[in-house]
Amino acid sequence: MIRKFIQLSLLSYVVIVAGLVSACAPPAAKLTVSRNDIKSGEPITVKWETKNAKEISLNGEKVDKIGGKSVIPKETTKFEIVAKRGKKEARDSATVSVTTTKAPAPTVTIRADQSALERGQNTKIQWSTENAKIVTISGLGEVTASGEREVSPRVSTTYTATALGDGGNATASVRISVTDPPAPPMAERPRTTAPTTPETPKEPPSADQFRSMARAVFFDYDKSDLASSEQDKLRRLADWLNQERNRSIVFRVEGNCDPRGTSEYNLGLGDRRARSVKDFLLSLGVDPSRIENVSYGSEKAQGSAEGAPEAPPSWANDRRAEFVYLRGGDRP
Repeated sequence: MIRKFIQLSLLSYVVIVAGLVSACAPPAAKLTVSRNDIKSGEPITVKWETKNAKEISLNGEKVDKIGGKSVIPKETTKFEIVAKRGKKEARDSATVSVTTTKAPAPTVTIRADQSALERGQNTKIQWSTENAKIVTISGLGEVTASGEREVSPRVSTTYTATALGDGGNATASVRISVTDPPAPPMAERPRTTAPTTPETPKEPPSADQFRSMARAVFFDYDKSDLASSEQDKLRRLADWLNQERNRSIVFRVEGNCDPRGTSEYNLGLGDRRARSVKDFLLSLGVDPSRIENVSYGSEKAQGSAEGAPEAPPSWANDRRAEFVYLRGGDRP
């Protein structure tokens, strides 16, 4: 009985001593971060552990004795854990450096195979860009990031390429000078004679002339690019439209598609085909105020299978841009 009493007394003594030691032990704190150097927008993990503390805070915010959390610092940040017990405290900290990356500025270059032409001649302009999301060229509209386009300006023209990106914008230009071809020798100039008899046929109305000159332009399946043969049609039309007596003619370009695809997609494709024709005519010197655009999608489609455009009904005949005379051109 006495031995048991002594054992209990010793155990109580140990507990009391341990409590006194714990009460007198200073607080301790430890903090770690998963990475000390990151780029803007990257996450890190902050972990901490404390002992013998009653008040714990992380950068001024109360937290548990042991914990961790993920954060995305917007700038270089110092994380500090503070553990307090009475007047005693312990601290530990770690700094995370944040590198801010700026989007690279776009670049653009543009050049022409020939910078001097005679009226009616063609040349190619070529362009390339980097770090650009949208690229436009004056007279041609929106284009791909890099590419080339054949042009035949009627007057001296400056083509300016503009590249837009997250890092800003950039421009570059190329000028193509256009001169009139030399006049033929006097002996080769055609002679003109005034009408001398009532039987001389009258010139057809401008609307009829326009219909004979403005032939439909055809496209490959699901494409809005102009084939070489179709570009030749547009060059002949532009030459006629740029004649002094025809400069007041206003017309409409109608984009059409074959019946394959949804109505919404075909309306967009028809619009791209009409704009492709208009942009090419603009590059040949036709005033943009004379051209209206409309897309009918597959509304006017009549074909039921593939075939040559000259032999409707065929899908190939449906894939076209048509011209409609609106007004102008008639002389008093």
